[in-house]
Amino acid sequence: MEKYFFMKRVLDLISQGNFFTKVFSIALRVAAVVAALAGLVGFVSGWKIVFEMPAAGILGGIIFQALFVVAIYMVVHTLIIRANDIAGLPVTDFTVIPIASIFLKLVGEVYACFTATIAVGGGILMWFAEGYGGYLLRRVIPFMPSFGGESFLGGIVFILGGVLLAFFVLLFFYLMSESIVVMVEIAKNTKHIRLIAEQHGKNK
Repeated sequence: MEKYFFMKRVLDLISQGNFFTKVFSIALRVAAVVAALAGLVGFVSGWKIVFEMPAAGILGGIIFQALFVVAIYMVVHTLIIRANDIAGLPVTDFTVIPIASIFLKLVGEVYACFTATIAVGGGILMWFAEGYGGYLLRRVIPFMPSFGGESFLGGIVFILGGVLLAFFVLLFFYLMSESIVVMVEIAKNTKHIRLIAEQHGKNK
């Protein structure tokens, strides 16, 4: 009858130390492919708008598109690097916590790299393409926070606002990641102290 009841084998598989590291590393690699494809779609859509701009705006659009490619590269490469880090995690008593620690860093890194780079590109775009910069940003990156306005000063505000936001988001997620590591260290030390106390009690 056991061959018809498969849940024990499923639970045994899930309980293996490297199950989550394998699954999560594969998921991150898939996410890297999806990010690259999404970036390609945004890149193509961006060019359609760039060529509708006046001559000065086209120069800003070209600079923005170049930095957009850099931002997508940084996201994709970061995903692959962190996927490899997770795949290389050793088997320990704590299986999910090290993955969560790396994942939190990853979230902050991806957001910070993308937002800071796009903020610089978007600010430059606003300098050259007043009235078109915000439209291009909304079409290509609808989730990008908006700072400033369609002017030279607005471009400066957009750059500074985006870079500062990227920094503080990165700081927050690194703090969360290190908090998890501290919790693990506390748990290890507590376990070690308990074992010493138990051994001391046996020797009495």
